[in-house]
Amino acid sequence: MYEVSDAYKKSMKEPVQRFRIGGTVAAAPFTDINVLKGSFSITNQCSDDTEMKIGQVYVGELNATFIDLPIERYAYQNKLIKPTFGRMLQSGDYEDIPLGVFKISEANWTSSGVVVKAYDNMAELDKACNVDSATGTPYELALMACTRCNVELGTTKEEFQGFANGSDDLSMLTENDIETWRDFISWVAQTCACFVTADRAGKIVFREYNKTIVDKIDSKHRFTGASFSDFETRYTGLSVVNIEDKTTQYYGMDTDDALTYNLGSNPFLQYGTDDRKEEMRRAILNALQNICYVPFKMSMIGDPVYDLGDVLTISDGIADGDKLYCITKYTFRYNGAYEVQCVGKNPSLSNAKSKTDKNIAGLINQADSNVIRFTVFTNTGQIKVGDKSNQSIFDMRFITTKTAHVVINMEILLTVETTETGDDFNWVESDAVAKIHYYIDGEKLSHRTPVETWQDGQHILTLRYDLQEIDASIHTWDVWIEMDGGSITIEPYGIHAVALGQGMAAESQWDGTISASDDVTKLDFSGIFKTVQDNALATNNTPAKSTVNELIAGLNFLNMFRGISDGYSATENVMTFTPYVNSSLIITDATYNNTTGWQGSGNIKAGTNKTVTTCDICNVTSIEVSSQNAVYQVSFDSGATWQGWTSDGWIDDVTMIKKEIESVPEAAWKQHDQVRIKALLEAGANLYTIYAYGGTVND
Repeated sequence: MYEVSDAYKKSMKEPVQRFRIGGTVAAAPFTDINVLKGSFSITNQCSDDTEMKIGQVYVGELNATFIDLPIERYAYQNKLIKPTFGRMLQSGDYEDIPLGVFKISEANWTSSGVVVKAYDNMAELDKACNVDSATGTPYELALMACTRCNVELGTTKEEFQGFANGSDDLSMLTENDIETWRDFISWVAQTCACFVTADRAGKIVFREYNKTIVDKIDSKHRFTGASFSDFETRYTGLSVVNIEDKTTQYYGMDTDDALTYNLGSNPFLQYGTDDRKEEMRRAILNALQNICYVPFKMSMIGDPVYDLGDVLTISDGIADGDKLYCITKYTFRYNGAYEVQCVGKNPSLSNAKSKTDKNIAGLINQADSNVIRFTVFTNTGQIKVGDKSNQSIFDMRFITTKTAHVVINMEILLTVETTETGDDFNWVESDAVAKIHYYIDGEKLSHRTPVETWQDGQHILTLRYDLQEIDASIHTWDVWIEMDGGSITIEPYGIHAVALGQGMAAESQWDGTISASDDVTKLDFSGIFKTVQDNALATNNTPAKSTVNELIAGLNFLNMFRGISDGYSATENVMTFTPYVNSSLIITDATYNNTTGWQGSGNIKAGTNKTVTTCDICNVTSIEVSSQNAVYQVSFDSGATWQGWTSDGWIDDVTMIKKEIESVPEAAWKQHDQVRIKALLEAGANLYTIYAYGGTVND
């Protein structure tokens, strides 16, 4: 249910109601007077007309006849309609809600007006899907489809994680019946036990069935002629086609006494061990337990506030107020009835036949070993390779049914950022060098290592390799990039790779092989072995006189003590000025320092010359201030002239705000021996503290 105010909800239940229609057609506004009476309607659904479905991707349709719009003939095609519906509240004001975004598919000029038919953004997904193989989370796969079709995904990554299998990595079987991106989205949605629709902002959204009640409809707010089934639609079983052996696998709840949902040959439920596949399929079956709805049809007072999947309770008359009713289809007619319905089958009609394994005709056509096949790969997530690192950017699995020659072509769109060294005034920019490494079945191909050299910016890396005399088996092809002097970023869908050859087949079922790698960085023992310091003093001993005299030579200890070192550490000076000055109470022409305190003429008063000036500070390396609405200047000649820092250096009479004075580089401060800081306070400004780092006060 679209989020509206409590006043709107209250007005929906009033016996007398007033509406209005509005919006734009090709940016031209329209109101009730521009719409032929009884011609405006919107129809949409999230399931078919016979039973509850998941993975459905229906297109919303708008029909209307427009009158006297300032749009030229032959200019309606592909223009956008953004209608709104307004309801008058008890206050007399209108509250408007959007009805969606629709693109005109057909427009006919008649004596009554221009008759248009328009579809929502779900129709934008009816573009050819040219991806044979894809891997990623449901969010990444859905985002890829929306990006390819130039529409926006309205379901967040966090919302996907709440769906069945929403956090799992999915792989698409190459052998599938996907022709368009709407087919692609449909299978992803079914894997998440969701349906897909376009929301009122035109974004593509995934929604799951639930039991949250959004409204209660009594007999006063529905028209005569409603019908309600004498059963609840429930699912306690699930069947999935195993494409590899053309059989159907069945899964049931502990109490299996209702309908069986047939997922068909979902290409995203074919990979993994038997336990893993059962876990994913049972997650869908568990989500189907939310479906416990009574099928119905009824007409209500027209208000398009409800969305597909909304759950209602319907009371009074022949309705059972204790049951749940889900909107799976609606037709909204402006100034007419709002027709809603929920479809479903009777669980008592389920039988053993629906739960037996069966072959599905036309699932798999065996490929001729001489037919040239190709497998397409793209990346659904961002890939980054840092400087001084070696990382895999691409891996592909393919099968050859006989000894074959396979050609692999790759085009990679990437952004390069070179590594720069030096300081603010002396940058040294180097080239980024990329070394490409190929691996076939885990073995590195050392005889071919392409090298590319780049500068900053976007580049295209084109790679090609011929694999000759490849044995009939499952093979892996990996590409690694080793960077030196810079890093690269590959955005989602930046890699386009094709493996082409005779006797190739699709990726097979996962055979249990897991590939893993890890990078071990250089170990740092500096924290274990501490610096040892010692001092030694060597002197000549003078022996005491004795009866026997002997000359003792001076002792040389130079070779006994090695690596004797000493060091020192210095702590940066911080000069702190803490005046706390408020602009409404200031000393005229005041100065302040920690030694002498406030110095200035006049009394503390509001008004003129709202400035605070420090004493001269030596050896400053950086400045930090705590203020609001203040600007700053500095003087290197004890206040004779005042300057500000710009990209051209220190300029006279230039002021700086907080972030500008704090961003002055250290080298710029060191151009002068001493500095004096002045804060100019504007209306409402406060100055609490000025920190001068590395500084000493010039007495």
